Amino acid sequence: MITSSYFAKYNSIVMRHLFDQKTELYPHQEQSLLKLHDLAVKGELNPKRSQGRKSAFLLIGVGCGKTVILQSAPYILGQHILGRQVIFLSDNCTLRQRVMDDFPIKQVGKKYVPIQQGWPLYKYGLLSPDTPPPQIVELKPDSKTYRFDYQAADILVTNRQFLINLVKNGVINPDAVGLIVVDEAHHSAAKTYLDIFNYFDNASLVFLTGSRNRGDGEPLPFIQYENVESEEDNGQIVLKRAPKPDFEFTIQDAWKQKSPIIKKIAFSPARSEAFRVEEDGKEYEYTVEEFFLKAETDRQWFRQCILANSFCEPVLNRAVEILELKRQGNRPHKMIIRALNIHHADRLYQLCQNYSLLQGRVGLVHSKLEEYDSEGRPHEVIEKFYKDEYIALIHVSMIGEGFNEPYASVSVPLCVMRSIQKAEQEFGRIIRKVDGTDPSNDVDFQSDNLAVVVTHAALGIDKLFNKFLAGEEAILVEEESEEEEIKRHRVLTDNYSAGDELLHLSSTDGLHTGDQVMVKTYDNLGKEQKYYFQIEDVVGDGTLQVTPISVEIPKDSPARKSYNNDDDAIQFKGHIGLEWYLLIDGEYISINDYRRKEVIKKRNFDLDKDGEIINSSGIKIKNFGPELHQGIVDLIEHELKTIEIPYNQLVSCRPDQEKKDRQQSYRKQVNRAIYNLLSDQLFVPDGKDGTSLIELELECLKGCSQKTAEKNSDFLMSQIFGYVKRQTGKEWRDHQTDDEYEAAKKLAFEKLQEVRSEIKKRHGYKDLLDLIE
Repeated sequence: MITSSYFAKYNSIVMRHLFDQKTELYPHQEQSLLKLHDLAVKGELNPKRSQGRKSAFLLIGVGCGKTVILQSAPYILGQHILGRQVIFLSDNCTLRQRVMDDFPIKQVGKKYVPIQQGWPLYKYGLLSPDTPPPQIVELKPDSKTYRFDYQAADILVTNRQFLINLVKNGVINPDAVGLIVVDEAHHSAAKTYLDIFNYFDNASLVFLTGSRNRGDGEPLPFIQYENVESEEDNGQIVLKRAPKPDFEFTIQDAWKQKSPIIKKIAFSPARSEAFRVEEDGKEYEYTVEEFFLKAETDRQWFRQCILANSFCEPVLNRAVEILELKRQGNRPHKMIIRALNIHHADRLYQLCQNYSLLQGRVGLVHSKLEEYDSEGRPHEVIEKFYKDEYIALIHVSMIGEGFNEPYASVSVPLCVMRSIQKAEQEFGRIIRKVDGTDPSNDVDFQSDNLAVVVTHAALGIDKLFNKFLAGEEAILVEEESEEEEIKRHRVLTDNYSAGDELLHLSSTDGLHTGDQVMVKTYDNLGKEQKYYFQIEDVVGDGTLQVTPISVEIPKDSPARKSYNNDDDAIQFKGHIGLEWYLLIDGEYISINDYRRKEVIKKRNFDLDKDGEIINSSGIKIKNFGPELHQGIVDLIEHELKTIEIPYNQLVSCRPDQEKKDRQQSYRKQVNRAIYNLLSDQLFVPDGKDGTSLIELELECLKGCSQKTAEKNSDFLMSQIFGYVKRQTGKEWRDHQTDDEYEAAKKLAFEKLQEVRSEIKKRHGYKDLLDLIE
């Protein structure tokens, strides 16, 4: 039975505003909320998670308005969830504070009252001005209010580290909580999240994030995954497993809008002599690969070396030049500089003082200085950056989620980055849209809404930038090999005492907050024992803060990162379109048909099998003459808008839309593989708009399609989909089931592999590289 709650009471207001298009939300925000409602109406958010995947996963890109979706979710689901309370759950106190910032209050006498005009729920028209706001309580360590007020609250805002303590102590009644909305949900693979979800077994789950994955491939709980074949740079087809969102609006989707809702972004590398590092006052030249190899085998060297001044200065010159252009418009544009390590950050801080624009206006943040205090309040340096007292911020992997300065418009990565996840964090900080001018082209650096990445060409960050622009479709999910783990020699360097919060290892390389570490030891009988630690924080090289366990583990026990590769075969039906229907007794009925039937019933009429209006005796109204018939029809039309819509049964789907979405989902995967080949200059030196692929006249593509094309992209598209059609005997749109589309997709990937292989055989890498030069 659905428990009456504040959100159930005001659900119809929000749904009516969405239905009548009275909100100021972007279309994708409305669609995501309607998708949530669809899932609830169809019973797919049932908290009985043991019966299958029962959650919603919404992927909303950085700067694309995720916050208002989070705040609206309880109202959208109000009549479909058990329990009257909602938890907004963040991964750390910084993100928790960000959520609270969107509910501003003011003090009136001894009371604190909401500043409703500052709440997105009111500002964007989801709630009417006369709708009372929910009662909100922030649960945090220095607050005593949770002991008294949390039971009366409608919304509990907290972070997982604090909530897990309340869960362990049974402070919050699990039956009272009907919904948990998880912010930055790519962290939710951590065991503490699972413990929280299992405790609140009455709660439906909504996951919100801007990141498709954690970066280490660890699967998220209660999320649908699918196996995806993807093509690597070397042409090898590998199996990847990707989380499948119920709704997706990426930064790539945002850039495609006629008026992009985030900044456009450009790449502007500087050049100097080759990759140079300063060691003990002398400069040495490395390739990026050589640098990585040495950094991974000699951590002490890595901590002490820096990128040479002669290497950094051209980059800083270029970045300052662009920042000066942007600030000419009297808007407080700023830049973020990412250093290689703390030693390097200190050097960059000194170099920045050589620029008149930056003198006395540069902030420095790294682990020895701290980023935020224990309660998520920004360090004084970051506060000064927000206030424009500092216009440049130098950091060492310290600026990421929770950092929100829209006028940060220039990113300067003077470091070595290997993963797209690191690049997403860095570039994502500078793309929030601001008031001001839009760019006329990709070199309109003075534009307020063109973000610019400035780095050194030798660092190879351009490849990550291109991946960031294109977006990642899937991630490789595989367990770390024994050989890779042996290289790290990860063992306990100190005895672990039961209940201790610190774990001391020989290497913390590659470990992050939310990961698990498995430590292996043997009991008195020689039987192998495995213990799993949840990482709460990496507090130093070799030291982890972990969720304590109640065992003793001896020094020199081997340790490794733990993976869970449980592969569930779950089918995905796709995101559905905006068609207003009601789901009544398991059947879809349009709003107009519903209203018409209700008016007819209200007037004591009925419909026969042909849809004709009949009276209580079963006689068709039109048999009583045209004037009476027309009068009744007009009366019905007049009264249609007086019929209340049962918003708790409102959906935005049609059964035939699922087929269309399935078709588009699989086509998108094939398009991505085609794009990857076309963007690889080793195989297609003139890119997607050139003709080199056409001129090669590849044997493997002969007979695939008779269509002609003037550029590589059109040519390869027609050939690959033409081949699939010849093999299956069907147009792409004519496939029906997931199995049929999987088979068609496999054929497409196999043909693309043939294309790569023939190009290699014909020309080889050397000839193609010559073409590029």
